[in-house]
Amino acid sequence: MNKVLLLGASGYIGGTFKAALVKRNYQTLTPARDQMNYCKFEVLRQYIQEQGGIDFLINAAGFTGKPNVEQCEIKRGETIQGNLLLPQMLSHLAALEDFRWLQIGTGCIYNGDNDGKGYTEEDKPNFSFKYNNCSFYSGVKGLAEDYLKTDSNCYICRLRIPFDNIDNSRNYISKLINYEITYNNINSISHIEEFVDICIGLYERNCPTGIYNICNENGISTKEVVDLIKDNLIIKKEFKYFKDDSEFYKVAKVPRSNCVLNVNKIKSMGFKIRTAKEAVLESLQSWEKSY
Repeated sequence: MNKVLLLGASGYIGGTFKAALVKRNYQTLTPARDQMNYCKFEVLRQYIQEQGGIDFLINAAGFTGKPNVEQCEIKRGETIQGNLLLPQMLSHLAALEDFRWLQIGTGCIYNGDNDGKGYTEEDKPNFSFKYNNCSFYSGVKGLAEDYLKTDSNCYICRLRIPFDNIDNSRNYISKLINYEITYNNINSISHIEEFVDICIGLYERNCPTGIYNICNENGISTKEVVDLIKDNLIIKKEFKYFKDDSEFYKVAKVPRSNCVLNVNKIKSMGFKIRTAKEAVLESLQSWEKSY
């Protein structure tokens, strides 16, 4: 039985990983941050050695800011610790203890749709500190990816705007339902169960390590998602949109990434992935409201 160490198991994405690993009968280790400071190298290394080693590590821990990415501008220390220093430490640990591992990356290091082609794993990020046009969160995530891309033990799996069929404050669909006013743009989005299944599949199929865009195929506009919500759920509200960027940035204080990623690489590995519209529609048709 393969032994998997999962960091951040209590989070939105981490909880989905935990459920998927248990379903697959992996021996899953889920140390809680408040019980063991796994950001400290020697603490985590000792824990791994006490378990007799591990086969795979999934890092679903990090700092994204609550209620949104603007908190990363304020809590810069936590942003650097969770999104740069922790991944760098895990990279060093994986080399010493000889295991493969997975880092959850982000598509938020790009802006635009690359002339309709979507950004590939080979395209250099254009929403970063280098261009001085990004949020602090995106800039730090870009630095982490640049560091990890040469790690031969690491899968960097880029997530983009997560959602599924269960109402949750971190779910993109739930956010749109609850926003007083919405920003209309075209983006790639990731159904979290599909994302998690493919992430684990990369390890199970012994796929080459490296960077992978893992999101549903084709970009989708905010308005398209809202129209699907209105067609499939009973929502007693009027959805309103910002007129343009200038109106949006009177409210938002931090630059936002709006981008479309290319998923040809992950498809070439034999993974099937739905279009964004199909995944949203099926999520709404099986929607589970939280009370």
